[in-house]
Amino acid sequence: MLRYSSSVLNDARRRIEQVRKTDVNIRILKNGQPVEHAHVSLRMQNHAFLFGAVCYAHGTYATEEQEQRFTDLFTDLFNYTMVPFHWKWYEPVRGQYKEPYTGNLVRWASENHLQKKLHALIWHELCPDWLKDEDVQNEYVRRISHLMETYGNDFDYFDLANETTVNDRFDNPVSRWVKRTGPVEMMKFGSSLVRSFRPDAKLIYGDWNVHKEEYFDFLKRLRDENVDIDYIGMQSHMQRDLWPEEETLRVIERAASFGFPIHFPECSVCSGTPIGELVYDSNGTVNRFLENEELLYWQAGFASDFYTLVFSEPAVEALSWFDFTDHRWLGAPGGVIDDNMQPKPVYHALFDLIHRQWHTDADLDTSSDGCAGTRLFFGDYEMIVTLPDGTKHIFHPVLTRPHFYPGGGKEDLIFNL
Repeated sequence: MLRYSSSVLNDARRRIEQVRKTDVNIRILKNGQPVEHAHVSLRMQNHAFLFGAVCYAHGTYATEEQEQRFTDLFTDLFNYTMVPFHWKWYEPVRGQYKEPYTGNLVRWASENHLQKKLHALIWHELCPDWLKDEDVQNEYVRRISHLMETYGNDFDYFDLANETTVNDRFDNPVSRWVKRTGPVEMMKFGSSLVRSFRPDAKLIYGDWNVHKEEYFDFLKRLRDENVDIDYIGMQSHMQRDLWPEEETLRVIERAASFGFPIHFPECSVCSGTPIGELVYDSNGTVNRFLENEELLYWQAGFASDFYTLVFSEPAVEALSWFDFTDHRWLGAPGGVIDDNMQPKPVYHALFDLIHRQWHTDADLDTSSDGCAGTRLFFGDYEMIVTLPDGTKHIFHPVLTRPHFYPGGGKEDLIFNL
């Protein structure tokens, strides 16, 4: 089974030290004068990078204990999630919505301090059965207006459009509307409508067709025609076809050349291999997989390799797992927890990366100029300053990472007590 080479991973680890951290100089003053021998304790609370997963199973368990178990496992590992608003599924009958399930997911994510993304405003694949060709654009105005009025202020990110480069593989009212309108004009229509409700919305174009030239041609058009989006999302479903290290680096670096920061919104690595032909669809197909202990531990190892390589690339700002639980989409054993809600080896592997290897705390003492220095991962911190007389002061500095940060920066933090 595929694993990445030690030389590529070692290069990636060196890049992580460069592009995910910054030098920090902390200066403690009291009444404008430097404080010597102040003790500074820094504890990382959250990554600037988004490590996430879909949370679709929440709200489907039989007991409160199971729901709490899901919540504890999810929030211990991840800081980000995606909430589904697929049109056919969310509005199976015009004006009748998949509630309160979806609203409960939004509230659950907010209560647990997870950043969240709405998925997806425009997508040809899950087209409602009731939609007519002549009504598509007006119905999209109604749909997007409803979602923005209801949930627009609840989300940090929005999938504006999904998988447009494969639009012509489908034949339904939405796919025909996209073809008539043109994909670029469709994107402009959607972004303008969303921004009429929320000008600061962070908009994403997502796709799985990221290995083909047509994908890069579309990114070029989005850039050259000034389509108003903020990020691109590169799906990495690997239920069947794994990404070799050379291809992983190639597609990230090629996509980054168009200037959009990158999210990896749907990463799937399975603890099993398909039996027979693997059918990809959104209609509840259940495939069969060979599963054994060797594949269970291989999943953990390959996922660790893939996360390390992706995290090392300066254009990437999010990496989300699909699905958090086993045997949901496609019936694939692609979860980080199993059917009995037990963490799989991949859960522990990702926890080790995110919360141990890629985590920084520091205990420092200021010198005569009131300064103390260290190097930290970008993110949110709790900082406790203890003065020589025992007085404590608590701060919450945030180290914000610029897009495409190449390393070499320095943060000067001054605290006047």
